[in-house]
Amino acid sequence: MTEPARMVRMLEPAEYRDQAETSLTAPGDASMVVRVRPRSIIMACPDGCGETLVINLDSRADKAWRFDMRGEGLTLFPSVWREGGCESHFIVWRGHILWCDRFERGNREPTYNPAIEDAVLGAMDEVELRSAVELADAIDELVWDVNRVAGRLVGRGLARSQKINGGWMFVRAM
Repeated sequence: MTEPARMVRMLEPAEYRDQAETSLTAPGDASMVVRVRPRSIIMACPDGCGETLVINLDSRADKAWRFDMRGEGLTLFPSVWREGGCESHFIVWRGHILWCDRFERGNREPTYNPAIEDAVLGAMDEVELRSAVELADAIDELVWDVNRVAGRLVGRGLARSQKINGGWMFVRAM
């Protein structure tokens, strides 16, 4: 088996899915389908299985991923989890592909940005638990960045966390 992709290679945008799909040549290649607004990301499965993934970006057409092109490249939220086929599970964060399953060894997170720590802490309430999504929305940052910062704030005793319905919630420590 070939090594899985560790980075997303964004190709030129396309107007239609078939145009985007023909441009994919290697695991991790991706093209955004744009017709007036971004509609989807077409991606060659980064595990090398040969499948093509269609990641919906348009909330009018069912469940949609958040996407952002800030910084080092494409970020998607939540993670991509294939329930069929190769069953890959991965995070796309600032162009990096972070594996949540069999390829975790070798993961490299994007550079840590301590400059947003004060903003994340400031967005936390002292009583009401807030998710990383809520915190990220409040300060206009990427959810994965906020989640990592919140975890580090918990580690330093400046915040507390609680897992609710499978997701982490955060509150400022008193």
